[in-house]
Amino acid sequence: MKIGIIGFGAIGFDVAKKLDQEKDQFNVIGVHSRTKNKIIDKTTSFNSPLRYLSLNEICKKCDVVIDCAPKETFKEIIQKCLYYKTKLITVSGAGILENLEIVNKAREYSTQIFLASGAIIGLDGLNAVSEGEVSFVKMITRKPPNALINAKFVLENNIKLKNLSEPKLIFSDNAFEGAKAFPANVNVAAAVGLAGIGAKKTQLEIWADPNLSKNTHSILVNSDSSNFKIEIENIQSEENPGTGKITALSVVATLRGLISSLKVGT
Repeated sequence: MKIGIIGFGAIGFDVAKKLDQEKDQFNVIGVHSRTKNKIIDKTTSFNSPLRYLSLNEICKKCDVVIDCAPKETFKEIIQKCLYYKTKLITVSGAGILENLEIVNKAREYSTQIFLASGAIIGLDGLNAVSEGEVSFVKMITRKPPNALINAKFVLENNIKLKNLSEPKLIFSDNAFEGAKAFPANVNVAAAVGLAGIGAKKTQLEIWADPNLSKNTHSILVNSDSSNFKIEIENIQSEENPGTGKITALSVVATLRGLISSLKVGT
């Protein structure tokens, strides 16, 4: 299986590093990134330093492309993958929400798109209860101010998070609007919406909390088959505090599910 990685920031680099440690199972043939000159420098310690490929080359030559790029590039990436019948693993739930019409054409092009769970857990349970009747889904995200201070919504609305002394509610709406407002911070909200009753029916709150050192998410679900609460505390990525370390690992787990003889969970 030939694998390509698009985007080489905190998530893309961690994915590449993990796959490089398992060269016997995963064959990463190249990376596409805006920081072309940094790819070689950042992978000098790898068993096999990665080479740069254009977006067209990486989608054409690979069996699976891993998208770790900003949401703004998702449409072009998915269009290239469909054209070349390349499978796509992505962490961009927000990108999927904005391009559902294109995503839903994947079967016509004999390929598949996989949304990795990213910084959230329990999507298998949410998928399962959604086969029945779900009456309520609410997600509450709480992050240290340093994980939100440069978010698009925070900057555009001039929300002050420096020297915050107590938790502050900075967003309350549905997951669809949340994914648009915080495309790089709460991709998990889009994933929860896609796995459950839809992003527009999924309630979302986002808090900046100076008492926290981890990015936290809680999901409350009521349905005709099960009521449950999901909670997770994620250790921040060293390079990008808005991203949890688990995000890159979820991508690798998704990829492993494509090649394993046994796949546990939905």
